[in-house]
Amino acid sequence: MTEELNRAKRLVDSMSNDDKEELTRYMNGKRAYNRGYDEVAKKVEAHIVKHGHITNKEAYDRGYTSTLLDTTTFSRCIISKLTIEIGKKKLPTLGKAGRKRVAFYDIRMGAPSDFSEIDDKLVEDIISKIDFRKKRNDLLPVITQSDYPALREKGSLAKVRPLLRRAMAERGYELIGSQLDFVRSD
Repeated sequence: MTEELNRAKRLVDSMSNDDKEELTRYMNGKRAYNRGYDEVAKKVEAHIVKHGHITNKEAYDRGYTSTLLDTTTFSRCIISKLTIEIGKKKLPTLGKAGRKRVAFYDIRMGAPSDFSEIDDKLVEDIISKIDFRKKRNDLLPVITQSDYPALREKGSLAKVRPLLRRAMAERGYELIGSQLDFVRSD
């Protein structure tokens, strides 16, 4: 045996068992897997129970995952660990990027809306993106950034405005001005 091989053996013998396991995986060409998705799965399940559905992008945006997982990895590593029965629905692409979106939803609550119509589901989705800790909330940026298919049509803002006004009033906010600017009435 060469001196280099003897040195490598001594080095391996001095390693911890975890390091030896990692080295064996490396030598066999196998990648290490992140097994730390249990906490993420709990957060995702709580979100689905509360809101009805979630996408991998939404999980990332809300800070549940540290990286934006692709749909397959998200499904395999997180959705498969949930204790509730989950369905899957393709949603329309948002914006110019054209990224396919898949919503994972609680079957008991039904599939999420694709937001092609102005209805209560659309309003609830808009409302879910608002920080109610603030005294003042402008909903116009929320609506324009989200790119809802139903709101692309001419005159749709006039149709959704009264629904948003009612939903915000239920949460203690009142509309000020002609835009979608709401202030909490204390």
